[in-house]
Amino acid sequence: MSNLDSIVGHGSALHREARDWLLCLTSGQATARDANAFKQWCGQSRAHAQAFAETRLLWENLGPAARAVSQRELSRTTPPAEGEPVRDESRSPVAIPARMSRRAFLGAAVAASAACLLLRPPLRLWPGWSDWMADYRTDTGEQRQIQAAPGVVVEMNTQTTINRLASRGQQLGMELVSGEVQIQTAAQLAEPFTLLAGAGHVHLPPGTQCNIRCSDKQVQVTGLDGTTELVYRGRKVTLQAGERVSYSEQTIAAVTIVDTELAMAWRRRVLIFDNQPLSEVVNEINRYRPGKIVITNGTLAARKVHARFSLNQLADVATLIHDAFDARVTSLPGGIVLLS
Repeated sequence: MSNLDSIVGHGSALHREARDWLLCLTSGQATARDANAFKQWCGQSRAHAQAFAETRLLWENLGPAARAVSQRELSRTTPPAEGEPVRDESRSPVAIPARMSRRAFLGAAVAASAACLLLRPPLRLWPGWSDWMADYRTDTGEQRQIQAAPGVVVEMNTQTTINRLASRGQQLGMELVSGEVQIQTAAQLAEPFTLLAGAGHVHLPPGTQCNIRCSDKQVQVTGLDGTTELVYRGRKVTLQAGERVSYSEQTIAAVTIVDTELAMAWRRRVLIFDNQPLSEVVNEINRYRPGKIVITNGTLAARKVHARFSLNQLADVATLIHDAFDARVTSLPGGIVLLS
């Protein structure tokens, strides 16, 4: 095995296929058919998914040195001469340039900056690739209801991504990758419904309603009706209506009492803020409107806010903040607004 193979995912067949998929999906020419084919490839086994995740991680972390390699490689690349054998692309999971070597992949991984924009968009101005590949997703400002299973209704809030959990064709539950959902289980449900969120498993027995939010690997579970059970790294936490527990990958907080009306406000297309810093308010508002509001003044960011916004008002929210705090508003292309 060459040193280069060891860098590019150990040189295994799966990692080479994952590299080919990554090049295809970030080429700017990927189609819906490519997306479906990739989903089938990735779903063949945990090893397939892991190979792609490792290859994508390499893509995101390659340094500037690879850019120079790319330029040298591309400058030497010439079209095949007449009569020269051409790679049979029909046998490859995706079509890639016939002369694309692993060294070129290293350079292309950095030089093709569109890849990083696709996988991790700046300021979340558009959906990332994981969003597009999800079983269910909502766009900015969109809310959606799905029937997750017989007797299980899931209300999806804005910027929410959900995947089905299945084994051998049997659905085991769902995974909340990011965003916010409210789940209602029917009283006649035969067994609890399970939702994976971060490091925890949320179990909803029949006749239960709860709200689950997952943002930046921080998860909040709020009981709304009935009894909700959270299993976090072997520890069980039971929530009644009006109780909330928060956790991350590393730790779990104590159960607290919350106002369920606030937790359910988004279902009425309303945002309610009670003595929260403006920075938190803006972060929440950004989930519902196109573009991005950015606070550039620390003092302004710390100002406390008591407010109630209809989601229909959010197009004018910068003006409302200007009027309330005498903030300077600078509008930029792409819906980006600077507050100072």
